[in-house]
Amino acid sequence: MEPIKVQSEGGLNVTLTIRLLMHGKEVGSIIGKKGETVKKMREDSGARINISEGNCPERIVTITGPTDAIFKAFAMIAYKFEEVKL
Repeated sequence: MEPIKVQSEGGLNVTLTIRLLMHGKEVGSIIGKKGETVKKMREDSGARINISEGNCPERIVTITGPTDAIFKAFAMIAYKFEEVKL
């Protein structure tokens, strides 16, 4: 996966990525049925959201994009946890 390059106001190219370590149940609530929840998060935030494969107890969620897109995606994930009360 290639990082997204963003043109900032100062004219510098920046690449922003955050990684979250999550338990399987948390990841399941983000993915949703048939991946619909994460698909909507990607579309609404404008960030690239990638979830590592595997059946291990913890998985990595990577969010890449401009600062505002990362903030929106992270907020959506946090609100989703509030909805399902993990």
